[in-house]
Order: sequence, then structure tokens, then C-alpha cells
Amino acid sequence: MTDRELVILLQRQNAKLAAALESLTKEVASLKAALLEKDKDAAKLKRFADVNLPKKTEKCKNTASVAKDKSPAPTPKERGNNGAKRKVYDNIEEVVEDILPSDANFDQKAAVFLFQKDVIRYEYIPPRLIKHIYRCKKYRIGDDVFEGKAPVAPFLNSNFDASFLAYLIQQRYVYGMPVERIMKYLNEIGIDIPKATIHGLIEKSAGLLDRLTPGLKDAILQDSYIHFDETYHTILGGNNGSRKGYFWGVLSHQNNLIQLIYKNGSRSKTVFTDYLPNNYNGVVQTDGYSSYKVLEGWDYPKATRLGCVQHCKRKFIEIKEQAQAQVIIDLYNQFYMIRKQRPKEKWKEESLKVYNTLEKELRKIERNPETLGNNILSKATAYCLNELESIYNIITSTDYDLDNNEIERPMRYISISRRNSLFCGSNSGAERTATLYSLAISCRLNDVNTFLYFKDVIQRLAQSQQMTDEQMRDILPDRWSAQ
Repeated sequence: MTDRELVILLQRQNAKLAAALESLTKEVASLKAALLEKDKDAAKLKRFADVNLPKKTEKCKNTASVAKDKSPAPTPKERGNNGAKRKVYDNIEEVVEDILPSDANFDQKAAVFLFQKDVIRYEYIPPRLIKHIYRCKKYRIGDDVFEGKAPVAPFLNSNFDASFLAYLIQQRYVYGMPVERIMKYLNEIGIDIPKATIHGLIEKSAGLLDRLTPGLKDAILQDSYIHFDETYHTILGGNNGSRKGYFWGVLSHQNNLIQLIYKNGSRSKTVFTDYLPNNYNGVVQTDGYSSYKVLEGWDYPKATRLGCVQHCKRKFIEIKEQAQAQVIIDLYNQFYMIRKQRPKEKWKEESLKVYNTLEKELRKIERNPETLGNNILSKATAYCLNELESIYNIITSTDYDLDNNEIERPMRYISISRRNSLFCGSNSGAERTATLYSLAISCRLNDVNTFLYFKDVIQRLAQSQQMTDEQMRDILPDRWSAQ
């Protein structure tokens, strides 16, 4: 290559490098501009924070520092899973296995341990039924005969112990499984029990647990704040093969005990008045069903009836396409907003303003000539006007619930039974249902394990035919503790 050609080649390479340098210079300038813009935004945010957010005082900083120094490091159980969504189940049985490398070249004796990691897998083991054979030995020493005694069974000539009965009650009355489905499940795990046997065991269990019914009623009526509600179930029998039968429910607000009442499926006022004594001194929260209106008369001079805001609001939600409906719905909602957002001492003053506005709007709808020709609006308005006094009673104290949901939620167990089991076979079957649901739901309301409760209480009742009223009271779900 000549000198001239070499010079030309170097000039071309120099030109390419100059172009690349210019491109990089422009890119650096662009990045600088972007960084400057970002710094400006950060400065704006800092100025905004300095002006609008409260500053942490030196005293607070020192206090936080001291508290931080004093607080011990959390245990793995307290720490959970470092805030991750995966839940750590610490209350179940644990089996720990050491897993060594399976590589053919691995020699544990020659290896130096580095670290270990825990890998968790959850295993499900199906429940087991165990057949216990108690060989009761009999001996003679001289003229004396000694014989081993098997554990007492809850029922005479029955091979099933309290744990099996508790399982049947839990599945049927807590988890809503029909007897037919329980029978099939038991068959899958290896025991073929006839449907009639399961029904018979549940019937005998209800008869045993019915001894708690009088004490349950007394415990509920000792509370000065109770709730009432009623719902229906299909009962076999009658001229058409089946009929509606009503379960009444009464809930103690303080100790979360509930009792279901069934009197031949009647919804008559006498079911209510037979249960609640005329000298009852307290408040009773109900919906607007006419039978409860007796509380507002002279028959119950010491009782006060509280209404249900949700029932009133629901009447207008059902006709929300009506022009006036939304105004009433919004007013009922204001009671909840005041209760949730305002201080307790402001409750009566502010809720009374809403109450007065509500009454004014309802009277306006009532006086409107167009309301007379509107049957659904007229009925909704009449219902809410009739409930005004009971709604006013709620305003008098922040201790009163705005609605009757405390009992309406547990009464849904009857709805689940109605859907899953379809019917009760007879009035006596419905009475057993009332007994068992009363205790099962009371357990749930008091966070009591239903299986452990029924297993323990059935065994106690079977072993002790004579128990005092106080002993009976102590094994109701709100006081029960396992022996």
C-alpha cells in the first residue's frame, strides 16, 4: 500500500470515529437533560412533602429509636412468611425429615456441611374409624370375682362412642351435609352404616342433649338484650304431603347463645309469648313482623322493642326504581355512616336529625295522592312508618345494633339445611333439629370447636344422669371447657 492510500484509509477511519463521537456526545447531553428534569421533579416532591406532611419531631425519633432497640426480634412463628401471601400453618402436626443428596458420587463422611433449606409440603390423611375391642378379663380370688370394665357408651347396647356421635352432629348441623351424603362418605372410608342407623344415633343424641334446653333458655333470658327472628323449613306431612313449618330463634346479645324453637311449625304469636315471660326487663330487637308488636303494649311493661334499619331500607331497595325510593335509602344509610365515622357522644344528636328528616320524607310520600295508587310504594311507606318508634329506640344508645343481623346470620343455617336436606321428616324431627342447631350454632358464635364440644358433653351427660342446674349451665357453649 502506497503512502497516499494509507493516508486516505486513515482519514476515512478518523471520519467514522468523529461521527461516532458526535453521536455519543449528543446521547450524553440528552441523558444529562433527563437527569436534570428528574432532579427538578424530585425537588418539587420534596418541597411538597416538607409543606404538607407532618414532620417527625426529634422526640418522636428518639422514642421510636428506643422502642426499636427494646423490642425483641420476632420468632419465626410471629414473623410468619416475611409478609408474603403464602400462609404459614403453625398449629398443625409437623413431621421433619432430613433429605440427603441422592447423587451416586455423594459421600456424607467426606462432605463438608454448608447449609440447609426447608421445603414444605402439606399432606392430607383421610379420617379413620378405629374398632376398639375391649377384652374385659374376669378373675376370681377366693370367693371374690374381679372383672375389667369397658368405657361407658353413651347409649345402651350401642357400639358407637361419643366421638362418632359428635362427628355425625358436626357434619349434619355445622357443615350442612345431608344424612345420605354422610352415609356415602363413611362408606368410602370403609364403614357401611345404614341410613336408618345414622338417623337413630342422631335422634338419641338429640334426646340426650335436650337436657340442656331448659338451662339454655334461662341463660338467654337473663340477658337484658336479646334478638328474635323466625324462618321456615319444609316439613313432611299434612294434606299435601309437605308444609311450611317455622323455626323461631332467640339470641343472647351478651353471651352469644342462641336457641331455636319449634312448636308444630306454628308462626303464631303464642310461640313468642310462651317463650318470653311478661316480666322480661330489657330490650328485644326484631323485624317488623306483627307478632312482635305485642312488646309495645301493656303485656310487656318492662320490655322495649328495637327495630331493624336493614329491613326498613330493604323495603325501598326492592322498589328502587321509584323516584322517592333513593331519598329514603340514603337516609337509612346515614345512620350507618354516623355510627361508623362520628364520635359516640355525637351519635344521638346527629342521628336524631336524620330520624326527623326520615319521618318528614315518609310523611310526604304518605300524603302524596299518587302514593295511594301505587301499591308497592304505599306498603313500603306504611311499613317504615309503623317502625319509626322502634327505630327511635335504637337512637337512644350506642350500645344497640342498627339492625337485627346478629341473629339473621346464624338463622341462615336453617336456610342451608332447607337447600341441602330439603325437608324435616316430621314434627319430632324438626324438634330434634332445633335442639342440635341451638348448640351447634352457639358453639360457632363462641368460637368453640363443635366436634370437641359434642364429644365431651355427650360423654358427660351419658355418665352423669343427675347434674345440678349450675353444672348444666357450665357445659353450655359460652362457659364450656374440655375436661
